[in-house]
Amino acid sequence: MRVLVTGAAGSVGQCVVQGLQENHCLRGHDRIPTPHVEDHLVSDLNDFTAVERAVEGMDAIVHLGGLPGGDDWDALLQSNFVGTYHVFEAARKHGVKRIAYASRAGVLGPYPKNQTRTTEMVPRPVGHYTVSKVFGESLAYSYVHQYDMEIVCVRIGNFKLERDLPEHPHHLSHGDCVRVFERAITHPDVQFEVVFGVSASNWPLYDLEHGKRAIGYEPQDVAIVPEGEWER
Repeated sequence: MRVLVTGAAGSVGQCVVQGLQENHCLRGHDRIPTPHVEDHLVSDLNDFTAVERAVEGMDAIVHLGGLPGGDDWDALLQSNFVGTYHVFEAARKHGVKRIAYASRAGVLGPYPKNQTRTTEMVPRPVGHYTVSKVFGESLAYSYVHQYDMEIVCVRIGNFKLERDLPEHPHHLSHGDCVRVFERAITHPDVQFEVVFGVSASNWPLYDLEHGKRAIGYEPQDVAIVPEGEWER
C-alpha cells in the first residue's frame, strides 16, 4: 500500500514509519523533514494545498500530525482542528478511503482508575488538546457516514521513544504501536471504529477485546503491575 504518515518526524511517527516501511510504500509529512524517508513533504497542516499534495496518490493515511499536547488555543486550532479537517477533506477529494486517526486514551481520563475503560463510555475531555482529539473522532464519524470512508480512531496511551516495553496499562510499546496502526489501515470491512492503542496488562484498565474484534489488534507486549499497586 501507498501510505501517508502525517507527523512522521515525531516520536510516534518515527516508530510507525520504521515499522511500516518494510511492507508499504511510505510518504512522510511533517513541519520538519522525515528521517529515513526519501518521499516526504514539509508544511504546516493548516496549508490545505500542501496537505492535498501529500495525500494525492495514497491508498491510506496514518494521521499522527498535530501538536502533541499543551493548551494554546490558537496553535491547537490551526494544527489539531483545522489540520485534521484538512487531512480528512483532502482524503475525500482524492479518493483515499482508509484513515487511521491518532486520538488519545486520555479522553476517558477522569473516570475512576478501578473502572475498565470501554469505547462505549462518553468522553470526558479535560483541556483544549484532549478536546481536539474528541473533535477529530467526531469528524471521523461524520466523514464515514457522509462520504463512505473508513476511519479507525486509535486512542493512544503513553508512548516514549526511550521506553520500548510497557510498565503500566496506559503504556504503548514500540512493537504494539506498529501493530495497532498496521491493523488500522489494513483490516478489511471497517467503517468507523474506536480502539485503544495500548499494550496488554494484568491490570484491566482498558478493554482490549473490542480492538481484537474490530480490527484484529492483539497486543504482544504486557505490563505486569503488582495488584497492590493498582490505583483504586
